[in-house]
Amino acid sequence: MIRLDCAAALALILASPALAQDKPDPAQAARDAKLREVVLAVSGKQPQQAVSLVDPLLAEYESLYGGAKTPVYCDTEDAETAAYKTLPGGAGARVVDGGWCIALWAKGFAMIDLEQLDGAVPYLERSVALSPLHPHYLSELGYAYQAQKKWQASYDLYARAAEAAKREVGEQQKKSFRRAWFGMGFDLIELGRLDEAEALMKKCLELNPDDPKVKGEFDYISEQRAKQKKS
Repeated sequence: MIRLDCAAALALILASPALAQDKPDPAQAARDAKLREVVLAVSGKQPQQAVSLVDPLLAEYESLYGGAKTPVYCDTEDAETAAYKTLPGGAGARVVDGGWCIALWAKGFAMIDLEQLDGAVPYLERSVALSPLHPHYLSELGYAYQAQKKWQASYDLYARAAEAAKREVGEQQKKSFRRAWFGMGFDLIELGRLDEAEALMKKCLELNPDDPKVKGEFDYISEQRAKQKKS
C-alpha cells in the first residue's frame, strides 16, 4: 500500500459537505471527525487502533445506507459522481456520504497491515462496489488481488483504475496513472507477457524518468527474457 493515499483520504474528508456548510449537520460532522481519527491511525501505523475506531463507524454507515433498494454510490469527485448517473440503473441511484467508502478502505488497509489479507479483501471489494469509477479504490483492490497472486483479476482492476484516472487532472492524475500502469505491468510480468509489461513500464518512466521501482522492473524483465531463451 502507498502511505500517501492516506493524505488523499484526509482531503476527501475535509471536502465533506458537513464541513462546507455554514450550519453543518451535527451527525455527519461527528462521523467526519471519527473518520479523521481512523485515517490518522492508519497513516500513523496503528492498524489495530484504526480497526477499533472504524468498526462502530462502519456499523453506523451501514444502518444509514445499507438497506437501499436502488443502486448506491459514494459521493467523491464531482466528475466521478456525475459519471455514476450514466451507469446501468444509475439514473435512479442514490449518492451517499463518501466517508462510507473511506471507512471501508481504511478497514481493508489496516487489516492488510495486520497481515489479515483475506479478511481485508471484502472491505476493499465493497469500497469498489460503491465507488466503481474511483482510481484509488480500484488500485487498492488490485493491490490486494496481486498479493493473493490473482494476477489477471489484479490486472483488470488496475486497468479500470487507469481508465478512471482520465477524469482526474494534474499531479493526482499522474499518481493514479503511475500506480495503475505499474500494477498492470507487474501483473503482466507474472503472466509472462513481457513485451506488454515493458511498454507499460516505459509509460511510467515518462511520468518520472528516475523512478527506482520502475527501473528495477526493467532489470527483472531482462532476467525473465534470458530465462525464456534458455528454456
